[in-house]
Amino acid sequence: MNVFLTGASGFIGGYIKKATADAGHNVITYNHRSQGPFKELPPGVDLVVNSAGRLGGRKVTVDELRSANITFPVALGNRCRKAGIPLIHLSTPGVTGLSANAGEDAPYDPLGDYESTKVEAEKQLLAICPGVTILRPDFVFGPGDMHKFPLFRQVRKGWFPLVGSGSARTRPTDVRDVADAVLNSFPGGILSKGIYNIGGPQVLSVREVAQYISVAMGRSVSFIPLPRFIFRTVLVFGPLCPGVLSKSRYQLFGSDRFCSTDKARKKGFVPARSFTITSLDTVNWYREQDLL
Repeated sequence: MNVFLTGASGFIGGYIKKATADAGHNVITYNHRSQGPFKELPPGVDLVVNSAGRLGGRKVTVDELRSANITFPVALGNRCRKAGIPLIHLSTPGVTGLSANAGEDAPYDPLGDYESTKVEAEKQLLAICPGVTILRPDFVFGPGDMHKFPLFRQVRKGWFPLVGSGSARTRPTDVRDVADAVLNSFPGGILSKGIYNIGGPQVLSVREVAQYISVAMGRSVSFIPLPRFIFRTVLVFGPLCPGVLSKSRYQLFGSDRFCSTDKARKKGFVPARSFTITSLDTVNWYREQDLL
């Protein structure tokens, strides 16, 4: 099968590329920076997988988010519809606000600009391509990921700030399980067509996540519980606020934020990797890169 993959140079896209090629498919990649604006699908394409996207950040504008997360996937969807080619699109559980154990049928309740653009893309793609597969990977970790590196770096320092007691729960997900989910979304696969949350086998508290990372590093970590009002007060200082006490961390680690994976499990998709494996492999990769 000829698979047109966008975002192959990214963290998740790179794993999808390898898994797809290892499964015997021919992978045709697209990169906006090196290939310019998207115009048409290459001839002979049998399937399109969109893992491209833009995360939010202080220097990322709403227009940039909309271009990468709405305009581009909608253009892909239109081309797929006209050519009769199936589309697999990667989104985020954040489109429903990630309330505790939220399922795929939970109402849209985006947390911020990034999630809002993902909501709009989902709505338009569902209207354009009724047979689209939308995967929502939850809190993805793995070797090669620099987005979660600050968490590992903080644990290496030997202390870790917590919002309250650190009991808020999350669902860490191995990037290799995300790639496996994509393969299972190929035409005829168990996850083909529909919306599916993709998450790891464990729901862990923030404290437990840091403990797993500390064990993988072979070192101890002390926890510093911060009352919520202190955390929120420090955030008022904006750019002067320490990075370890960021607004995104308060949102993510301040309350239960994990999705339900029951729908995918009922279809037969079971993630293969525990966070013990993920954290150890990730720590080893950081060390190979002389980052830890």
